[in-house]
Amino acid sequence: MDLVQRLKQKVTTEPPPVDITENLETLQFESALTEEEKTILHLRFRSHALTVTACAQATYFTVVLNEARQLRRQIKSPQKKTAKILQDREPKDQVKVGILGCGRLGSQLAHCLLTYGGVRPKDLKVSTRRPETLEYLQSKGVDCFYDNIKLITTSHIVYLCVLPSQIPSIAEELKHNIPPTVIFYSLVSTYTTKKLKQLLLTSNIIHPEFTWRDDSHTNTWDCTLNVNAALENPDTVEMTCPIGYKKSESIICTNEKFAEQMLFALMNWCTQLQLTKVETLEVIHSVLFQDLMEDKFREEDFIKRTDNLVGMFPRFDLVKVFQVKTPVQRKLVEDEHLRKTFVQKYLSVFDTYIKQRAQALLSGIADN
Repeated sequence: MDLVQRLKQKVTTEPPPVDITENLETLQFESALTEEEKTILHLRFRSHALTVTACAQATYFTVVLNEARQLRRQIKSPQKKTAKILQDREPKDQVKVGILGCGRLGSQLAHCLLTYGGVRPKDLKVSTRRPETLEYLQSKGVDCFYDNIKLITTSHIVYLCVLPSQIPSIAEELKHNIPPTVIFYSLVSTYTTKKLKQLLLTSNIIHPEFTWRDDSHTNTWDCTLNVNAALENPDTVEMTCPIGYKKSESIICTNEKFAEQMLFALMNWCTQLQLTKVETLEVIHSVLFQDLMEDKFREEDFIKRTDNLVGMFPRFDLVKVFQVKTPVQRKLVEDEHLRKTFVQKYLSVFDTYIKQRAQALLSGIADN
């Protein structure tokens, strides 16, 4: 943050622009509303908070998968360990991301992945009924088309951003063509993972469960910012973390089980990458918990311990993980060190981009 403050000091050569409408009530959004409409104004804040939270969590998970994929190269190539593969400017074999449905939520997610998620345009595909409306994404190099089967068969993870009414027909189209390794990340609020499992015939599904309190609309939330701008604020980012310390300050609350579901999805990802149990735990601790040295997860936290250290973890049913209580969830939430490092990693995903942008701007100022 010191770097960002320095940047602000250097570039602020003129007084900041003033919003001349700030104190003019007749020019505010609320001024055109009737008294009845004002009673549901809180829905505007809730909708914005839902979008920001969903995009932040999806971006974090994409970063985690990509880092695991890069770390796998390091583990399987010991002679390259000193090269710090995770810090390569141009990581190889990156995660292929698909977005199914690109309305308001899907397009916001795409922008967020490109900005904060480190996803290259060539590694992002979008399937939507009207790809011709996505000129901006196409100009960036994103492949936009209308072919759902093509999307799921060429992606490692697919974000479902369609309307609830479209799910039955999409599931019928896809269910016999789904690769066993693809992860479905559903942002369709009205469909539980259990129902999606029945429709898609796969258990490799994760889905954040959002709730809110009746009085949550009294919490402060700026709904005038777009998603990328909102996530420049570290406090906002932490509010979106499933086990963050500032969840109570947000309008939206995510079920803490979702953090565990992401962890198990990452374990399945490691198994798919042919990593042993020891290697999988190494990746988990490195990617999710920043190489913590204590309070680590052990094999027996996930399965009955065996003497076969070179074997792999079984593939976990992610739908069942969300439905039952596990030692992993208890440890993740109650162990303060684990929880703290998880939150720190979550925050760093967005802080890294902000610092990189600040450094680039500072370099430009220095050159001038």
